[in-house]
Amino acid sequence: LARHTPYAPKAAEPGEAAPRVRSGAAHVVIAVSGLCALGAQVVWTRILALLLGATVYTFSIILGVFLFGLGIGSSVGSMVARSSTQPRRDLGICQLLLAAAIAWSAWMVSRSLPYWPVNFALSRDPWITFQLDLARCTWALLPPTLLWGASFPLALAAAAPRGADPGRVVAGVYAANTIGAIAGALAFTFLIPVIGTQAEQQLMVVLSGAAGLLLLVPHVMRSWSGARSLLRTAALGFGVLLAALALWSVPPVPDALVALGRFVVFRLTSEGVPKDVRKDPNILFMGEGLTESVAVSEKDGIRIFHVSGKIEASTSYTDMRLQRMLGHLPALVHPEPRSVLIVGCGAGVTAGSFTLYPSIKRIVICEIEPMVPNRVTPYFKNENYDVLSDPRVEVVYDDARHYVLTTHEKFDIVTSDPIHPWVRGSGSLYSREYFRLVKRLLNPGGVVSQWVPVYQASEDAVKSEIATFFSVFPNGTLWAGINKG
Repeated sequence: LARHTPYAPKAAEPGEAAPRVRSGAAHVVIAVSGLCALGAQVVWTRILALLLGATVYTFSIILGVFLFGLGIGSSVGSMVARSSTQPRRDLGICQLLLAAAIAWSAWMVSRSLPYWPVNFALSRDPWITFQLDLARCTWALLPPTLLWGASFPLALAAAAPRGADPGRVVAGVYAANTIGAIAGALAFTFLIPVIGTQAEQQLMVVLSGAAGLLLLVPHVMRSWSGARSLLRTAALGFGVLLAALALWSVPPVPDALVALGRFVVFRLTSEGVPKDVRKDPNILFMGEGLTESVAVSEKDGIRIFHVSGKIEASTSYTDMRLQRMLGHLPALVHPEPRSVLIVGCGAGVTAGSFTLYPSIKRIVICEIEPMVPNRVTPYFKNENYDVLSDPRVEVVYDDARHYVLTTHEKFDIVTSDPIHPWVRGSGSLYSREYFRLVKRLLNPGGVVSQWVPVYQASEDAVKSEIATFFSVFPNGTLWAGINKG
């Protein structure tokens, strides 16, 4: 729009050419900077959720650290840019330092933070827990965020000489940075199941190092004279070596999946987390999916399914009773069920319980993470009666609320077993709006079953969840699978 808007720039002095906005290397570098910054936020949020918990607060804390670092870094970068005579060189050095800083964060989140002696039993106050989480995130993530913040004002200085139209300079640099950020958020999200978070962090190191060389190599070539050029060459070589060491030092994140969940999920040995979990016989599978990191472990004959650092299902007696109750109770209450919708696949035990009823002709499983049915559920084949091989079963990969909102199919039974409502994304599956959508899907005489967790929840929260359900289904009943004594 600005190109078609009348605008009269400041007239140049007689004999002086109007300064032109430079484009090219600086814009490419700031685009790469934005790509890596948003990509890193995606990757580190995924990994740190295993340590801090998969709640909305984890993302808030990480975002807070990022914004704080970007703000401080931008302030420092602005001061440097105002006094620098060679901002392109400074921007290049900043990118080489970023390669090392990204490796620092990768090492901290995977190999340092999980072993910090943090005892959460000392306090039940979430505010204290948030302070600990904030301190750990700051220690691990602040260095690269400072450098990403400093990159923007340095790019502004590198993109144009003094006296150029500031509107065009800022617009061009901001557009390049924004396009890179959008591309980074999307690319690094969808690449997680393809190459994994370790390779993504290594890719960020390579991109940052390459961006630095893109600016520094021409600078060195132009300044090739005498002893100064030797020093510049040595500095450039040191930067390349630093970036290479950073790339090599990025730890294998799949190994860290166990360590990051040590105090919640993988309490496998009394001695603590093994140094190399790939050699631990208790770990049967671990993987990084599009939306979640998942794992399957087994100890003392009990097989456990973990999602984002939290146990979601197991073959223990208590869990098996619960998972089968969610299927058998509505199937027994309904006079002759023919179609079923199961929200959340998990170990597939609830879905498998419906395969025992001859009247049921269609079983739809709605699951948001493709890795769960494809890689996790087969580990529970004996418990779920190999449900995915049943010809009546169809798996739909979608967010449960979106599927319930958009499908036109009706069901005799809808059973929902989401994870705790304090886990990010799950709260909507306990809301009045969601239950009303579920009611719309029911055939006449249809039955709904809903799991309500009474552990890791306050009494008020449980009462609220039950009251919300009964506000839509007033004829409901409560069933508990609690051991007496």
